[in-house]
Amino acid sequence: MTRHRRLTDQERRQIVRERAKGVSVSAISRSLKVSPKTVYNVLGRGRSAVSANDSRTRVLTMRVTERDLRGFDAALARRGIAHRSDAMRCLMLAADDLLRPDEGMTDELRGLSAALNRVGNNVNQVARRLNEAKLRGERLPYTPASHAEIRDLAVLIFDMADQIQEMFRARRRALNLDVTKALAGLARPGSCQETEHGAE
Repeated sequence: MTRHRRLTDQERRQIVRERAKGVSVSAISRSLKVSPKTVYNVLGRGRSAVSANDSRTRVLTMRVTERDLRGFDAALARRGIAHRSDAMRCLMLAADDLLRPDEGMTDELRGLSAALNRVGNNVNQVARRLNEAKLRGERLPYTPASHAEIRDLAVLIFDMADQIQEMFRARRRALNLDVTKALAGLARPGSCQETEHGAE
């Protein structure tokens, strides 16, 4: 067979499907008895390709550092996932869940910010009174109430740090669950479709 023959639509779909599964270009070209350039042409065309289930698909490219790619592959390996293209597709399908703002965390941070502003205003007033007294050469009016306000601010800051750390950990746990759900069953071909259309 010639290595420059015209591919059928079915063969083009096969190229897209197999490459998405992580099959190498050289293996695909050997399987179809065409040149690697022909395979690259199919994958690199600007126009949409037709996928195995006849829905319109596009080949996407992106630039990452070698370090980022190793980190991503290591994260996939820890989950037992072999093909990064399948993982990327599943994560794209789950983007609405993964990128949704955490409303609960937003409300909590808003409340903490308001509390910090209230105590901070009191401390600013203490500092202003001390400054004015110093400029006038008067005895500094640092009262037990002033000390209590500053102590309250310190306590609030430490409490806020603890709460923010716990919110961060909870958010990480929630995201980890969402990612796990998005990547569930990737050992099986077509699992993203199952996840996308399966029961919630």
